Amino acid sequence: MAKRPELTEEDLKHMVFQKNPEVTYKRKAGIITIVREQNHPIQKFFRKLHMHIPEESYLEMDEYGSYVFTKVNGRRNAYEIGKELAEKFPDTDKYRYTRLVLFLQQIESVDHLIERVS
Repeated sequence: MAKRPELTEEDLKHMVFQKNPEVTYKRKAGIITIVREQNHPIQKFFRKLHMHIPEESYLEMDEYGSYVFTKVNGRRNAYEIGKELAEKFPDTDKYRYTRLVLFLQQIESVDHLIERVS
């Protein structure tokens, strides 16, 4: 398996994300819970047949993910978020930027919670 090239500080400074405006979330005690509507036509059809399909589903982030999600604002870059993570979670120093970039890519491309600005 090919080794990924290391991200430089300059690469991290060019990674800026903003929250997807269509995403609904709740914050309680510092923990972010993503609220997703379950309104696909098939789900609506089965609800009419009295099947138990909730109208919303919830994705609760852990403390680390919630902290990163709250820091994403369209102006703060990945390097700045990583520096703030070092202050909040000092035990994540060794792989901090690797974990951060993987998490940001996950919630961007798979979960569509954030969008890349630059």
